[in-house]
Amino acid sequence: MAISSSLKSMGRNVPPEELMDQDIVLHSSNAHARPDIFATLSTSRWEQIEGWARTQRASSNVWRPTTVQEIREVLSLARSQQRTVVLLGGGHSYHDAALNAGGITIDLSQMRRVLIWNPKQGIVQVEPGVTIGDLWRATMADGWWFVVAPGTMGATLGGCLSMNVHGRNAWKKGSIGEQVLAIELLLASGDLITLTPSSNPNLFQAVIGGLGMIGIITSITLQLRPIQSGTLSMYQRPARLLSEMFAIFAEEAPKVDYLEGWIDGHANKRRLGCGLVTCARFIDEPDPQSLQLHTQANAGIAGIVRPEFLGRLMRPFLTIGSRVGNTIYYRKGVLRGSRRVYHMSLLQFHFRSDDVFSFLRELLPGGARTIQPFIPAEQAPAAFTELLERSRRAGLVPMWCCLKQHRTDPFLLSYQVDGFSLELNYPVTAHTARKLAVFLTEIRDLVIAAGGRLYLAKDDVLDADSYARSIGMNRIERFLAIKRAYDPEGIFQSALFRRIFAQDSGE
Repeated sequence: MAISSSLKSMGRNVPPEELMDQDIVLHSSNAHARPDIFATLSTSRWEQIEGWARTQRASSNVWRPTTVQEIREVLSLARSQQRTVVLLGGGHSYHDAALNAGGITIDLSQMRRVLIWNPKQGIVQVEPGVTIGDLWRATMADGWWFVVAPGTMGATLGGCLSMNVHGRNAWKKGSIGEQVLAIELLLASGDLITLTPSSNPNLFQAVIGGLGMIGIITSITLQLRPIQSGTLSMYQRPARLLSEMFAIFAEEAPKVDYLEGWIDGHANKRRLGCGLVTCARFIDEPDPQSLQLHTQANAGIAGIVRPEFLGRLMRPFLTIGSRVGNTIYYRKGVLRGSRRVYHMSLLQFHFRSDDVFSFLRELLPGGARTIQPFIPAEQAPAAFTELLERSRRAGLVPMWCCLKQHRTDPFLLSYQVDGFSLELNYPVTAHTARKLAVFLTEIRDLVIAAGGRLYLAKDDVLDADSYARSIGMNRIERFLAIKRAYDPEGIFQSALFRRIFAQDSGE
């Protein structure tokens, strides 16, 4: 499998050291008519961009435009200097999705306006740099919430669409792309086009989940869902084994709005896959007070200590601390009682992962490697059991392990299947780095053999051959054909794109 010749022949990225001392200035016939724009853009500089998991980083020339016209100017600069362009949002992709060594990075975080909000219909139009946190602050008081939300409020809407994120209700509501009514897409040529699911479905389905490799999403029109309360009704059910967890999912899925399984990665062979299943429902009784912003404060871990401080404090006790913490969490869930109902705010439920992420990032100075396989329902129990058993035998304990249920979606590079996903996060240390690399490659091949796929936002193990085996050559060829049509010079590229679409070295 080979990338098209037009993509391969794109001019080289200029190494940072060659341009570090050069004054990069955009040229335009009306530059003097718009000094504010060029004053902003001329502050571009070389920066080191780091993946969220802290295992990969790269230097690139970063620009932070605030308008579509400024983006056009950066694209003209990239073309004139024969450099490729990658997009950056909230920086929550784990590894190399937003890295482009020696190239240009367009950071869209400054394009952060809510353009239109219709509180009667729950329809909102935003710029790509608007974050999940920005959006709930603008809409929740009017009684609206996301149909699909990721686990962090720091992600931008542009980034969410580029990776086509999912939530804890993926088996019911699919991915975020299915909630999009329209997008405006800026092409490498500078043309701005509007796409809807019906007006140009092939292009729309390639752009959503297309890694930002076809064009730049400059506005997003999204449908939200009405809510009566800012609180969820919740309960947890303990599972002694992985098979029991799958049985709980089957029982609860028709009755609840959200499902997530937490698995104790330290469990021995007799307790493999034990954990807790969290079940949550929306509350239908009107509770206007709970929709107000001041009632939705997102507390830190235990509501007492900030997770960053706790992470630094526990570094010397990584292994034993993880084991003890998992044991306490599981036993607390058991003692609470199966199906004992309690209430939690929407923010604390959806975004408590922000605290977990902050805790893990400080706990693990060497970063973490994450893999999230999606496997069809029939194969998932056996495949995930084998995955956890191999992890146990290798002495590699996942710090964070979650099970979710999914359904397919219509997008071209879709990672979702009618089945389940299992997210595993492994700490990287000097002692485990090499073993972990070998292990994750083995797990990748196990997943593909089971008919599964990997989530690109958290992947660093796929290559061109394994990606083709996972998603199928037909999808890859269709995606590259669309890219050639709308980005014929191959301006939009990232380290991830080159890794999974690149020509095999032997060809």
